[in-house]
Amino acid sequence: MVEVPSTLRRSAAILVAALLAALMVAPAASAHPGETHAMSEAGGLGVEILAPDGLSGFLGAVQWGDTGEVADQRAELVYVGSGCSPVSYAGKDVEDKIAFADAEARNTAGDPCPASTFAQLVQSAERAGAIGFVHLPAEGAEPNGNATAVQASIPALDLFRTDDAVAVRDAIRGGASVEAMLTDTTEPIASMSDVPCVDGQAGPFACDGVDLLSLTAADEIDSAGISDLWGWTDADEGGEYVIMGKTNGVAFFRITDPLNPEYLGELPNPGLTHETWHDIKVYDDHAFIVSESQGHGMTIFDLTRLRDVRDGDREGDPWDNDAVYRLATAAHNLEINTETGFAYIVGGNAGIAVPDQCLSGLHMVDINEPKNPTFAGCYLFEGGPGTAARVVGPPVTEVSPAAYVHDAQCVIYRGPDEEHHGKEICLNAAEDKIVIVDVTNKLAPVTLGVTDYEHVAYAHQNWLDEDQEFLFVNDELDEQTHDEVTTSRTVVLDVRDLDNPKPHHYYEHEYTESITHNNYVVGDHLYQSNYSSGLRVADISGIADGHMEEVGFFDTYPTNDDTNFDGTWSNYPFFESGTIAVSGRAEGLFLLRLTEETTVEERGVDIACVDCPVEIRSGERGTAAMTVTNTGNVGDTYVVTVDGLPDGWTATADPDTVAVDAGATEGVDVTIDVPRKARAGSYVLTVTATSAQDPGVSDAAEVDVEVVKGRPSDAGRSGGSAGSAGSDGDGRVTAAGQDDAVLAAGSTPGSGAPITLATVLLAVAVAMLTRTTMRRHLTT
Repeated sequence: MVEVPSTLRRSAAILVAALLAALMVAPAASAHPGETHAMSEAGGLGVEILAPDGLSGFLGAVQWGDTGEVADQRAELVYVGSGCSPVSYAGKDVEDKIAFADAEARNTAGDPCPASTFAQLVQSAERAGAIGFVHLPAEGAEPNGNATAVQASIPALDLFRTDDAVAVRDAIRGGASVEAMLTDTTEPIASMSDVPCVDGQAGPFACDGVDLLSLTAADEIDSAGISDLWGWTDADEGGEYVIMGKTNGVAFFRITDPLNPEYLGELPNPGLTHETWHDIKVYDDHAFIVSESQGHGMTIFDLTRLRDVRDGDREGDPWDNDAVYRLATAAHNLEINTETGFAYIVGGNAGIAVPDQCLSGLHMVDINEPKNPTFAGCYLFEGGPGTAARVVGPPVTEVSPAAYVHDAQCVIYRGPDEEHHGKEICLNAAEDKIVIVDVTNKLAPVTLGVTDYEHVAYAHQNWLDEDQEFLFVNDELDEQTHDEVTTSRTVVLDVRDLDNPKPHHYYEHEYTESITHNNYVVGDHLYQSNYSSGLRVADISGIADGHMEEVGFFDTYPTNDDTNFDGTWSNYPFFESGTIAVSGRAEGLFLLRLTEETTVEERGVDIACVDCPVEIRSGERGTAAMTVTNTGNVGDTYVVTVDGLPDGWTATADPDTVAVDAGATEGVDVTIDVPRKARAGSYVLTVTATSAQDPGVSDAAEVDVEVVKGRPSDAGRSGGSAGSAGSDGDGRVTAAGQDDAVLAAGSTPGSGAPITLATVLLAVAVAMLTRTTMRRHLTT
């Protein structure tokens, strides 16, 4: 979010519980909802007019973040004109009442109002003694989330401009006594798990091609306004974790099983003030955390401490940090180049007393020893005006010395510009421009290229494609600032020449007008957190030709898709599992996955005999070689059993339990013992493999056993031994030099029994006897 103007608004839904319930069973939504969700007139967040009767009713609103809790505050409404300064309150009694400000009263006679921030409006009311603040936007304007920090203890609501709201304004401006109550009857969205996207809906959320694995609701993690997040994969144990920022600290989650995430506790915000803005990056198993909270510094937490913790273990027992880098007191954002071990703190605030030593530019820190970070250098040359300019420089102009950088990506360059191969390059989103810097030498960084683009308003964040040819830029305020920008817009810069970056393509989202905020690239997909319209996924494989196409979305904020600061702040799409972590400002932690990558657990098995039939002599042992194949998409363990054994027979499987990966095959030997009294003939046994996880998944194979009588031989051999010595090609045993019809005694065709001396002598005797008998017959 922006620092000037910055964003901070506790997201407040304007739908009533009935509408949320209706969404659960609503007809299939359009795959790309483009119309703003209708505001409920029956309740939700807003102002309930109690008297007089002619004005009674409900006025819907949104709440400005970091303002007090809406808790049925009941009082008289007092018209305060523009409400933008103490002048607006002159002569008005608002003590213990609710101030009602009117945007159309700005700069009218007797109410001069220069440019003011949300904070000025609310704090003026609070200083005057009001218990609440209500603001009516100008005609044609929508209620808006605040774009700057407010820090007020009284609640502040921005009304939807309806005929009823205007009627209330006119009444109190004319001197009527109007009693009202600030109320919120919206039921928060509860935690849920395993909700696939079907016909354009996943529970109350519109979607297309993205499934909800789980939602951990904000109220389960003591959230006071959620912001950025990042991920960590434990290389030693394979677990996946999320670190998510919130006003009062950061929350830790184990999401290895994304259907059942575990909340592992929080690291409290150590700042003197508590601001929503937190940013987290990870290096060498450590989380590095910055915040705009004054006195926060860059805190460092050893993530390996989470390994043995389970859900609920740390309830009421917050974590402590492992180290703090104090040279940056407060900052908006943080980038880490994990290849070099350098952190880049950006958006350093003016501070309560003194600015960051690097103003608001790149503040470079060596973190190769994670618990012992050391200052490495500053980049102070090109950047936006920033807030530091108001303290250390002249008025905010293009020559402001702030050198403000709002966000950055720093890489070892391997792109097409060979001049800069192997150098460490930072690409900075710097409010009104994009700046490319060579930071290889931390003490002497060099500006390479600077560019802006059409209708620039606030260059918020940027990310390279994987070939380092194109830069995808989010402008946080162009949708609000420029009438020409009518839909959500992503700016794509051509950075194939780092010294000469230039606009390449403007991707206009066909279905939304929400603010674009943070985006990241994995392969050919761009994952965008676009506030009120949720996570949007675009195919960027054709970007060289100026082509991008939305391939999926998940709307984390069902209330509307307006140009406001509600909904999702950021996402982390880099987990190898395909899980996408998404932060919802008021909703909580979403774990999502592209539908095409969603693994529907399927189990299956196939078992077969590879050398059947098996021939075994009575009284001997034979072996049937079996294969067990896992035909499912998850690893499984199978129990192997043998059935159909005749009386006196025994059989064992080795192993009798076999683990098989998805798509793999393992061998099992079934040893069969045939009793001596078994009759010669054919027998059929059944060998079955059954899933240990799901007994309903099994397969059986028949094993044919041929039992033969005779002297012990090669028991357990299957078929014949084609081409072996002493046999013909069909496996029939022959006596050398004799008719094939004369078989060795005690042997059977195909048995492969050896020809012994006794066998040969017997064959010769039979032949001689036959010849003598024939000779006598001829003589007679």
